Amino acid sequence: MASLYIGLMSGTSLDGVDAVIIDTNATKLLAQTCLPYTDELKQQLRTLTQTGQTSLKNLADIDVQVAQFFSDAVNDLLAASNVSATDIKAIGSHGQTIFHQGGKYSMQIGHGALIAERTGIAVVSDFRMNDVAASGQGAPLTPAYHQHMLKGKDGVVVNLGGIANLTQVASGVVTGFDTGPANTLLDNWVKKSKQLDYDRDGIWARSGLVDEHLLTALLADDYFQKCAPKSTGPEYFNLEWLEPYLTGDETDVDVQRTLVELTAMSISKHISKGAEVYLCGGGVHNLFLAERLAYLNQHSEIATTNDLGIHVDYVEAAAFGFFAKQTLEGRTSNLPSVTGAKGARVLGAVCSAGGVNATS
Repeated sequence: MASLYIGLMSGTSLDGVDAVIIDTNATKLLAQTCLPYTDELKQQLRTLTQTGQTSLKNLADIDVQVAQFFSDAVNDLLAASNVSATDIKAIGSHGQTIFHQGGKYSMQIGHGALIAERTGIAVVSDFRMNDVAASGQGAPLTPAYHQHMLKGKDGVVVNLGGIANLTQVASGVVTGFDTGPANTLLDNWVKKSKQLDYDRDGIWARSGLVDEHLLTALLADDYFQKCAPKSTGPEYFNLEWLEPYLTGDETDVDVQRTLVELTAMSISKHISKGAEVYLCGGGVHNLFLAERLAYLNQHSEIATTNDLGIHVDYVEAAAFGFFAKQTLEGRTSNLPSVTGAKGARVLGAVCSAGGVNATS
């Protein structure tokens, strides 16, 4: 009987699709892979998410392309791991967020029906709108999985994706929210300044100096003053957001250095002294950013989710495999204390298995 789950995730950094197979308890990765987007699709998605301008035909075309990438990631994962589609109970697919306005609407493309048809496996997708419909932010959802990963322990999990989010579990009480930007501003600025996709290891930022005037102005932004529940995305934290804060006297490298400090400080202000902190997400590979977080939290123990048994690059993918399991079992996955929803909800829409691998 099928008992394994697949989780699929592509975050706001627009790198590509992370895919994992998790065990029935959703605490162990059995296989994982990453399928990078093509440069052309990445640019299309970056334009779509940052400008919001497109035609309906173009949106439909991109939706299909993303679904194909998600499907290919599943099929590659199964082939590489020698796991059969019949061993998979369901796929939990987050999709690709192209618009998120907490409390009002959240849109992910990469249609679940197309993935189900191409893989022959049932798909649970469109997780966020159930929470939004219940007056929630629709994000972050991962704190429920972070709590599951901690297995009853207290701790703080910080996800350094395009946007950073933080989960704190203390005496069984879970709080969590988006702290602000992480990779999205860093990647966009280095792309504009040096035509690179990212600042490898944070080496370029390390060579710059913090512009204290700019940092103070950025930290005074309204988002950082809001109380939780709150969520955000690249629709807000993008180069258009940054531009009004720049005087024109800054050097490009000093702006990059200042953006690292902005990320580190906007996260660290929420970490209590002595907390056990576990980092995950692509930003963990920015060694300079990780160093700044460790320096600003010297009185806390900084580790990574590898120490909890889930690789730093695949925590969010695993989370959506876990959410698919929750959905099929009729269990809730959102945390009203985190999202502000008026109640716990079973998340996601289910598309039945189809295609060549489907069983009768």
